[in-house]
Amino acid sequence: MSFIFSQLRPIVAQAKQVNHPANSQAATQTNDYPQLSVQLWSVKDDVNKDFEGTLKKIAAMGFQGVEFAGDFGPYKDNAHGLKRFLDKTGLKASGAHVAITQLSPDRFARLVKFYQDIGCTKLIVPSDSRAGDPIGVKLLAQDLTSLSKQLKPFGMQIGFHNHSVEMNAFEGNTYWDAIAQNTPHDVILQQDVGWTSYAGKDPVLFVKLYPGRTLTTHYKSKLPLQPLSTNSGKSYTTIIGQDNIDWDALYQANVQVGGTEWIVVEQEEYPNGLSPMQSVEQSLRGLQAVIALRNAGTGRPLNALTPSEQANGWKLLFDGKSTQGWHAYGDASIGRAWKISQGELQLDVSKKDGWQTSGGGDIVTDEQFDNFHLQLEWKLQKNGNSGIFLYVNEDAKQFPYAWNTGLEMQVLDNEGHADGKIFKHRAGDLYDLIAATQATALTPGQWNLVDIVCDHGELNFYLNGRHVLSTRLWTDAWKELVRQSKFGNMPGFGETKKGRIGLQDHGDPVSFRNIKIRSL
Repeated sequence: MSFIFSQLRPIVAQAKQVNHPANSQAATQTNDYPQLSVQLWSVKDDVNKDFEGTLKKIAAMGFQGVEFAGDFGPYKDNAHGLKRFLDKTGLKASGAHVAITQLSPDRFARLVKFYQDIGCTKLIVPSDSRAGDPIGVKLLAQDLTSLSKQLKPFGMQIGFHNHSVEMNAFEGNTYWDAIAQNTPHDVILQQDVGWTSYAGKDPVLFVKLYPGRTLTTHYKSKLPLQPLSTNSGKSYTTIIGQDNIDWDALYQANVQVGGTEWIVVEQEEYPNGLSPMQSVEQSLRGLQAVIALRNAGTGRPLNALTPSEQANGWKLLFDGKSTQGWHAYGDASIGRAWKISQGELQLDVSKKDGWQTSGGGDIVTDEQFDNFHLQLEWKLQKNGNSGIFLYVNEDAKQFPYAWNTGLEMQVLDNEGHADGKIFKHRAGDLYDLIAATQATALTPGQWNLVDIVCDHGELNFYLNGRHVLSTRLWTDAWKELVRQSKFGNMPGFGETKKGRIGLQDHGDPVSFRNIKIRSL
């Protein structure tokens, strides 16, 4: 593509600063939290009737920005006038939805100049018919890549917005993955959380899978086709905070991993007779409540499920009060060294038994799982070593220990333990098989958050919000990987496709909490 740049002014310095840092510590230290915007399509009739009055009401609600959807009221041909009006109302242009045809060579210069003049740097393609087509999706990715290069000198970025079709299966993943993996890092992945959830996918995992790429995220509620009800019998609605989406977990992922600069509230359904403006305001208040709770540091209760988690099929594997649902590997009960204190499942190693603990040993779930999303937190003391087992085949005669059969996500003090110097033996590794792509474990004494997702053989590890490992199990390549590891002389290792979850006794103090799982 060749574009006309004669009317545009390059902004080289600004272009260098476009990418938001994906480092979670940097985001936390600078308090660089997302600002709140609203997609104007949510109130399109109000905008059409009274552009200025509607935006003034939006500002009064507490929004810091607006995302345009093609209607500029009386400012259609007056970008400078629109910028003055936005400045007067205290609003910023968080972005704009722009069809890819509007960025054709004959229209590119005029359109880009307009958005430059109103201070809008993020142009998001709202949809494209090629996004769910096996051939077309690659062509779409090529166009997004090309536009990204063309916009960069002007301090602007292109992005893409999903609907449910992008969540359909494609080449072992989804069409959304294909778009992400075939475009450069500075192409924004504007996830529409409502459509992602509607398609049965977890929006949090997509944020974690592509760090630093959800610079803007659409917070929208869209309920699944099957009606949902709370424990009290009250029906869910499409208002943020009254639905089935775990907004706290999503917000946390956006802040820590996504590099998110703008959270864009979008309202396409107006429940209980509410007007569009009323619905938008109620969703804003629901979102503000989530943010206030998170920023206050109160978080959520330990070892408990939120209503949204319950609605999405999560179940606790540890209630913080008992070891019900667990037993020692190869035994009917659990050893006395596994104790509960302050809502934590702790291993007391005061009495050793070789490399393990007297009265301890590995423990496994009573229940077996095949396709699942497991989430838990672990904490070690200095020099500690432990592990999380998957697909444990509890045949103690064939497999003396859980690690002889089940796959292990390593739990380790990388700096203090000798295994930290061994490739594929560090925290987050698939032990002795595949090394994590990055070191994300926290120092001893801090809680580490784990997400392990296995969906029909696709295994993904996340540690402290970062995607650290991906592989496909049980293929010929997988079997060769096992053959070349320390497990190569252990027949049956890594072959079980439905098994128990396990926690390792490696003779070092370790604590676990908030252990939960959902079937996929």
